[in-house]
Amino acid sequence: MARIRNTTQASGHIVLVVDDDDDLRATLCRLFEVDGHEVLSAASGEEALRICRWRDVHLMLLDYFMPGMTGEEVVKEVRTFDSKVQIVLQTGYASEKPPRQMLRELDIQAYHDKSEGPDKLLVWVDAALKTYRHVRALHASRSGLAYILKATPELHRLQPLDDLLLGILLQIQGLLGFTSAVLATITPEREALVVSGAVLTAELPEFTLRIGTGRFEQTTWAVLTPEEQTRIRSSVESGEASLGAQVVVPLKAGDRTIGVVMVDNPQQANGDLHLLEIFAAQAAVAIENTRLYSLATVDDLTGLVNKRAWLARLEETTQLAARHDFPTSVLMLDLDHFKRVNDTYGHLAGDRVLAALGSCIQQKLRRSDIAGRYGGEELVILLPHTPAAGALIIAERLRSAVEQLSVSWEGQALSLTVSIGTASLPSVAKEASENPALDVLARADQALYQAKDLGRNRVAQSTDQPALDS
Repeated sequence: MARIRNTTQASGHIVLVVDDDDDLRATLCRLFEVDGHEVLSAASGEEALRICRWRDVHLMLLDYFMPGMTGEEVVKEVRTFDSKVQIVLQTGYASEKPPRQMLRELDIQAYHDKSEGPDKLLVWVDAALKTYRHVRALHASRSGLAYILKATPELHRLQPLDDLLLGILLQIQGLLGFTSAVLATITPEREALVVSGAVLTAELPEFTLRIGTGRFEQTTWAVLTPEEQTRIRSSVESGEASLGAQVVVPLKAGDRTIGVVMVDNPQQANGDLHLLEIFAAQAAVAIENTRLYSLATVDDLTGLVNKRAWLARLEETTQLAARHDFPTSVLMLDLDHFKRVNDTYGHLAGDRVLAALGSCIQQKLRRSDIAGRYGGEELVILLPHTPAAGALIIAERLRSAVEQLSVSWEGQALSLTVSIGTASLPSVAKEASENPALDVLARADQALYQAKDLGRNRVAQSTDQPALDS
């Protein structure tokens, strides 16, 4: 097998020339390399089959009459394992079957008479490659649509979307052959939107890209070219798709554009736009669901889970812990001398302090931990799969982080400290109380008051056991 190097801009297509005439095969290879195709060659049907089994051949130019396998036999064998490769069968003999009969009996795309010259052959080749692109796009669309439909129930669950949207974005990217992609959402002013994929935040005069794939991974708005920035802005403002070196598809929730999906489009093909639009529509609804979920479950001031949602997670986790006998702990935190902050600096300063406290706590927790605002300046933290010793370590880490936190207010730096109480579920299921969720929370609250009695800015651990079932 010979491989011919391309000397012009690559077309992205792989063409296999199969002919037992060495001179003719070399001439045809040079002819196709001028069009930028990657060209492979084979001197027999058997060699052509071996190539097709390990390379993704887009078009095969196949001689009808060769020693060993005939072109007709090669076509029938190839179709047993590859339905997408386009085949142009050619002949220089008048004794073969009529072209119409060959096209009717064999799964080929063209039947070329060598006596008609290269111009006619190139017409057939262009037509066959165009058909290949349509077949590939249809296959990708079907596979991508099937994936999206399969993922839709998960996509529309009320849940954080970080892993899910990024996973679907990578899947679409793989199906359509893009090298880089970004999913972006506009975050409304002063609204904390729990979102994923790549987040595009309207922080005028620039945007902030937070998650992407390929060359967009861990990038910033400033790294994008002016053309890319303009294309994103235009798509957001118009609500219409933009085609070019990148494909930009708006994420639309009703009449509102809430973001974009942008993918590199090196061949500037339009065939995959419909699949991207389907994905964008599903992603937009999922993001809106997440926004509504956030409004219902997240405390606006601290950014932590609100009391009702946190208690529901506590109940769910303690039930699972009792069933599967895994350790679970709870922390209760109270901001020391918070009343002084409100009395001295005002309630807006108090709000700033609570927001800073919520952000600090969230940054120091593990992904599986759940922090919530219980009321006023009291916070609660659920630590699944965490024994008492581990809870004590985490509590001390949080106490130290808050102690080092400085909140700026009207030119002054406000220092904070917290008192923390910890409690854990019993390790033996038979020792559990009738209501383990409320019991562990009450014991954490008692430990919190113990920490305050001991002088504040410290951690106290509950040593009390729950009341046993009668």
